[in-house]
Amino acid sequence: MQTKTPLLTIESVQAAEGRGHTVACEVHDSMGVSNGTTGLGIAVALGEISMPKAEEICRNLDLYSSVASCSSGVELDQAQIVLMGNRDGAGGRYRIGHAVMRDALDIDGIYDVIRNAGLELPERPRPEDLNGRLVNCFMKCEADRRGTLRNRRQIMLDDSDVHHHHHAKAAVGGVAAAAIGDPAVFVSVDAMHQGPHGGGPTIAIVDLGE
Repeated sequence: MQTKTPLLTIESVQAAEGRGHTVACEVHDSMGVSNGTTGLGIAVALGEISMPKAEEICRNLDLYSSVASCSSGVELDQAQIVLMGNRDGAGGRYRIGHAVMRDALDIDGIYDVIRNAGLELPERPRPEDLNGRLVNCFMKCEADRRGTLRNRRQIMLDDSDVHHHHHAKAAVGGVAAAAIGDPAVFVSVDAMHQGPHGGGPTIAIVDLGE
């Protein structure tokens, strides 16, 4: 489930205040809130979780969707939703699969999503095992808010020069490129309530042939 939702802007905040209302967060925090609430909404709609409490939004990160990929931007003021899936009898040569990366180093999660899409792989795959059948991989990721990665301290959230989104995107993009032998991967950040702590949903499209 791919979504695009609005963000707060200075103008929208001022408009709300002009009507005597307040907003849920500051402008710069609205991406996480927009993505996170949408991710939780998808999880509820698909029966992955029960309805969360308001105070759990962007706080209880044990609540997440394993199939949501949520993005947001100032360029729109209505939500956009795209549902991708497979349908028996639809025909065609392409199939889509989904899985989750448990953390930024979860290379097995990438191979799991390719298997889920329909390609058979050995127990320990290599890029050449894909035989050119992988069309592309799409993944969401997030720096682990606990400041750790596999029981090691990580500094993504503490770097004063580089935003943690850039760190996470580079790390996950490198792992994905190494897994499939191709740097043409799509990595999106701000994965609030999309996948587990420090990880995120992954999607693969494969070509199964005629």
